Amino acid sequence: MTSDITGAHDDLIEEYLDHLMVSLSGSPRQVRHTMAEVEAHLRDAVAEGLAAGLPESEAQARAVLRIGPVHGVTGQPAVLGQPSAAMVRRLTLTVALVGGAGLTAMGAAGLIGRWFLAVKGTAFLTAPWPPGSYTRADCARWLAGDPGTRSCVTAMLADHAGDTMLEATAAGILGLLLLAGYVALRGRWRDRATMTALPAGFAQAVGAVLAGLAAVGCFATAWNIETTQRGIGAGVPWSLGLSATLTAIIFTLALVYIRRPAAA
Repeated sequence: MTSDITGAHDDLIEEYLDHLMVSLSGSPRQVRHTMAEVEAHLRDAVAEGLAAGLPESEAQARAVLRIGPVHGVTGQPAVLGQPSAAMVRRLTLTVALVGGAGLTAMGAAGLIGRWFLAVKGTAFLTAPWPPGSYTRADCARWLAGDPGTRSCVTAMLADHAGDTMLEATAAGILGLLLLAGYVALRGRWRDRATMTALPAGFAQAVGAVLAGLAAVGCFATAWNIETTQRGIGAGVPWSLGLSATLTAIIFTLALVYIRRPAAA
């Protein structure tokens, strides 16, 4: 058995009944009667399996298999329709957690970028535009923002670096707001139907996979810049890659914690 985000143990019978409950239509009395009848059949089948010497998990799996899929009990075809309110709530939580963590990671990449900026300079953080791609008016604007230099390229790099830091800061603040919204909504949506609408650890698994893919992509880009442009402009993908790696590790640890075997 494993633990879900509500602290309850995974139980195939309970999960089946949860899905059945949010799928049934009819009057409250009809729903209660159907639930009671199905649960009785499932418990009897589990008892038979245990009496035959099966482990509890296998006995539950066979009981669920014997009674058939939820749509067979409800009489409704297994087609894609409007998601249940519980599923919408759970997906909202997933998007808020993964999206908030992603944006916060971009903010953290900005902090790493500031360190690169201090250690290796603006040319490492961002690459200059090629000659002919900017006008004298662009140079005048960049030089006005950096009166300490007379070099258009130097002023351009400083301007681009400032924009990069500003964008990272904005993303980080938005990410923290999303995470705060996630915490607030999770505190309100603690009903079992919402918590079991998706498997335990679903959001953490999605976050770990997406962050891992982002890290691989950013590191590949950074390495390509290192080998083809002598590192000019590699600071941003290196920063994003490091931050994405940390995010993937955090999501993975959270997933392991959620799916850890429950203490006896």
